[in-house]
Amino acid sequence: MRKFFSNNRSAGWSIILLFLVYILIILFFGSETLIGDETRHMRYAENLTNGFYTQADDPELVNGPGYPLILAVFLLSKSSKLMMLMANAIFMILAVVLFYKTASFYFSPRQSLFLSLLFGLYPPSLKWMVYLYSESMAIFLACGFLYFFLKLQRQPEKRKTNMMLAAIFLGILTLTKVIFGYVIPTALLFYLLIYLVKRSQKSLSSILVLVGAFFICLPYLTYTYSLTGETLYWGSGGGEILYWRSSPFANEYGDWINTDVVMGKRADDYYDTSTIAKNHRSYFESLTSYDHIQRDNILKEKAIENIKEHPIKYIQNTAASGLRLFFNYPYSYTQQKMTSYVYILPNGILLLLLLLSIYLGLKKPRAIPFEIRFVGLVAFVFIGGLVMANGMIRHLLPILPFLLIFIGYVLSKRMRLLILKD
Repeated sequence: MRKFFSNNRSAGWSIILLFLVYILIILFFGSETLIGDETRHMRYAENLTNGFYTQADDPELVNGPGYPLILAVFLLSKSSKLMMLMANAIFMILAVVLFYKTASFYFSPRQSLFLSLLFGLYPPSLKWMVYLYSESMAIFLACGFLYFFLKLQRQPEKRKTNMMLAAIFLGILTLTKVIFGYVIPTALLFYLLIYLVKRSQKSLSSILVLVGAFFICLPYLTYTYSLTGETLYWGSGGGEILYWRSSPFANEYGDWINTDVVMGKRADDYYDTSTIAKNHRSYFESLTSYDHIQRDNILKEKAIENIKEHPIKYIQNTAASGLRLFFNYPYSYTQQKMTSYVYILPNGILLLLLLLSIYLGLKKPRAIPFEIRFVGLVAFVFIGGLVMANGMIRHLLPILPFLLIFIGYVLSKRMRLLILKD
């Protein structure tokens, strides 16, 4: 860090100011009250301080243990919630530093700083920083993986170190955002096929990183196997997500709705909870006698049934999921909010540039370095998985640094603007 500040004074001061902005945002908007998913993360963290992750007789595995492990450290040291939130500021500023160093591989210092500040001031990142959610940590881990993976491809003299660090960051990222547990085997299969055809050293190093990241997740997968008897079991929340994604009812767009809302225990921001209850309460009441694993499997079966019986509605819900991923809209039974425009403007520009980059990249793919193509593949597999599951704008955050590097490189190398004189 000292070397970073001594060699990049303007960047160093920008990082300091950005860190102060993060602290002020947390001080002004952070709350001592647990909100939403914060309760679940804290419950897992408390379990870890007592030597287990979830109840063995009725395991609930909604998310991976990555972020709860960090919270457990704070709990053991009896830290306040405010101190836990400050960890988000640290995660974010370290992510910006790593992103700047990554961008410096391809762009000038001024361009790298500009891109890094855009990344560091991205509105959704700032919003979720003030909650005990895993987004800030996931962004940091994604930037760490991105930096060491690209460094691996560009500086082969430190091959083993960069390979190991890239695998560690990706492995912990997967334990934090388990959707990467599906991205890893998809990318691994793709690059195994590439390696069988081309015997490329870069393909081999990518395969080793992906395999290494998977091995880091094996203790958790062994644990879930011991609880469920199912191989490669990442979590028990997939069935509920797929159930809502396959909803055949009008005015429902495939977004997840809290079971407490269905059962009438809370209202949240929904303006028509009576219709939600009419459509779903009796079915959810029929599941109360099952444990979380059984319930997950039953919901998956129901989702498949809904998809088969209402394929057009499922396609419509899928389109809505893609829109939510980038624009935070539409949501079932929810009034449009002015805050949505905070997302629509930056993400509209992001999506436009992404589509342009894909178009330019496909026109001449060999002009794009291997590692940038790898970054693009991981990003697109991740986005595809989110759209097929439950697209939410905060779920896009871990892949944002991938998108910015891909877009920045392709546009800087493949697009030229000419100003014609009259």
